[in-house]
Amino acid sequence: MPDHDHRPEFMVTLGLAPPYAIEDVMQAYREKARATHPDRGGSTEAFNAVHQAFERAQAYLEFRQDRRGWIAGKMARYAALQDAIARLEQLGATVTAYSPEWLENSYGDFAQLTEHVTTIRFADSTDATRFIDALAHSYPSLRELAALELPGCRLSDDDVMHLSIFQQLRRLDLSRTPITNRSLAVVDAIESLRELNLDGTNVGWWAKRGAASQLARRKAADEVG
Repeated sequence: MPDHDHRPEFMVTLGLAPPYAIEDVMQAYREKARATHPDRGGSTEAFNAVHQAFERAQAYLEFRQDRRGWIAGKMARYAALQDAIARLEQLGATVTAYSPEWLENSYGDFAQLTEHVTTIRFADSTDATRFIDALAHSYPSLRELAALELPGCRLSDDDVMHLSIFQQLRRLDLSRTPITNRSLAVVDAIESLRELNLDGTNVGWWAKRGAASQLARRKAADEVG
């Protein structure tokens, strides 16, 4: 991008110039996505870059068009998220929250309002059912949860199945828990799941192998797509 081009990088990716309108963003995304799609000879990297630019452009316009309304809406969500984090940390969990760096460039100090939880770790607990209940109760604030680590916790198969509401979960660590083969239904229940640690559990060898194969096929499909 030339030094004199002051357009946001994501608008450059979409090929748009000011004034920006959401209709133009939608149209540009459709055209760029079609041109870069792997099925049409494009690359996965280019297609993903267009998709990310589209999401950033939407957020950018939302903030610019109704700054006060945007802040008010995010404040309620942020307060609920902080309550959820405090509740889980009080039970002994370690919670990792994340806000993309590009949001700071677009929103400044308000970028903190867009934080979401990516990883939660809760280890070696004898009261895991209580934690799972609290986690499920906080689901509206934890929709983007991508990794959950529960090593050494006294979990039941039913506890594990309660995690199926987290449909963006990609990594789940159930190592050293007393779960059985019945817990593996969570693999089918969470289509986004890609990594599952079952070391030291009561899950049988053949069942572990089947789950590992299923997750490997998903990863392979991701790479092809």
